[in-house]
Amino acid sequence: MAQNKIISVLESEKGFYTEIKAGSHTSIADEPIEAGGTDKAADPVSIALGGLGACTAMTLKIYFAHKKLDWEKIEVHITHELMAIDKDTASEELKAMANNGKVRKIFKKIYIKSDMEDKLLSRAAIIAEKCPVNLMMKRSCPMESIVERL
Repeated sequence: MAQNKIISVLESEKGFYTEIKAGSHTSIADEPIEAGGTDKAADPVSIALGGLGACTAMTLKIYFAHKKLDWEKIEVHITHELMAIDKDTASEELKAMANNGKVRKIFKKIYIKSDMEDKLLSRAAIIAEKCPVNLMMKRSCPMESIVERL
């Protein structure tokens, strides 16, 4: 199976302005001016979390199509925070995720504009957890998802 190659290029004279090449697509990442960047693009964490949001919405679209469910719009709002952990009481899993005694917790709020029954809407929260990016990230940081009607 061929691997998808993603190339990130940072040149010394460009601060943190980084070109990201994925197949025939090019995007950029940067840092805010106060962090030494040029603020010409989102920072890498925001880009990764944007990928999580996009993957979540796409996963739900596939599920809704498979179940022949009508929907109009999916919005995935993501927030995150760095949280200190107590090394004495934290689980081994949480300790393994920690970096300098902190873990990044991700909160996903999914809004769905649809007339589908509440039972099907609540099933969407379970399906949203199955997106490949979600599964990859969940192994390295705690994550919480909530689904609401838009």
